[in-house]
Amino acid sequence: MKSKNPILEYTAGKLKPRLTVADTLKILVGASMLAIPTALTEEVWNLGKELSWVNITVMLVVEYVIIAAFIILESYKDHQKVYLREGTKRVVAILLLSGGIVGLFLALAGQMPLLTDTSVAFKRVIIGMLPASMSATVLDSLD
Repeated sequence: MKSKNPILEYTAGKLKPRLTVADTLKILVGASMLAIPTALTEEVWNLGKELSWVNITVMLVVEYVIIAAFIILESYKDHQKVYLREGTKRVVAILLLSGGIVGLFLALAGQMPLLTDTSVAFKRVIIGMLPASMSATVLDSLD
């Protein structure tokens, strides 16, 4: 049932309760903006070998909190409780899509040793996800 109140329709339209195909494409483009230069740097490759899983886990948690806070506070403003579940889905989608893009470019550069050194491969993806997911979040928030 459609509301006859134009203010409600406008407000509901400004909220992003669902992840659409257009949103997914914006996330992929946004992630690619920084995934490409990041995944192709030797610093990321070396950090993937050198950092401990504790450091990597802390990075991932901090990244999740920053993105979640931005999305829930920026996109859903006064409706945080109502759209908390949808916001969480959006954050997870951003992280997974960003990780996929980073992994793809690491593989293309021959720096994704998934079969020989899985731990290093995942560390490199998570390190590369930091800037990629941030740019994906910003691009996704643009209307």
